[in-house]
Amino acid sequence: MDNELMEQLRKNVSEGPTPYVNMAGLQAEVVEPRHVRLRLPVEPTHKNHVGIAYAGSEFVLAEIAGGTLFMATYGTDTFVPVLKSVDIKFVKPGTTDLVADVALTEQEAAEKIAPAQERGRGDYLLDVAVTDESGEAVALFAFNYFALPAQR
Repeated sequence: MDNELMEQLRKNVSEGPTPYVNMAGLQAEVVEPRHVRLRLPVEPTHKNHVGIAYAGSEFVLAEIAGGTLFMATYGTDTFVPVLKSVDIKFVKPGTTDLVADVALTEQEAAEKIAPAQERGRGDYLLDVAVTDESGEAVALFAFNYFALPAQR
């Protein structure tokens, strides 16, 4: 992957095509091939009625990390990820800044995209953990993206 794409993906985390995501204030700490680390400052905007991280904010962090990882791994010329389903397990309240740090080995990346390459489209499964600043899991997300052919 080229540096220009990585910089564009980094920028898209907080200044991308989805205004709602831009309002979240996500911070891209790492965007490189097969590795993405995003941070969500848990400020008043992201706290719920009992003062802990809002579940929707945790979802945005995890989903954007997963989608960004897909594009940082495979580029944007062949496939585009669209979320098909997600299973979420909230493990503990988030009270500090939250982090989604997700990475794939070359082999994992090849195995995950193989079904879509064989059919020209297909499911792409990815687990994303959201952790607090101490590294403890706050929420676990099992995403099923659908890899669609990129529009040219």
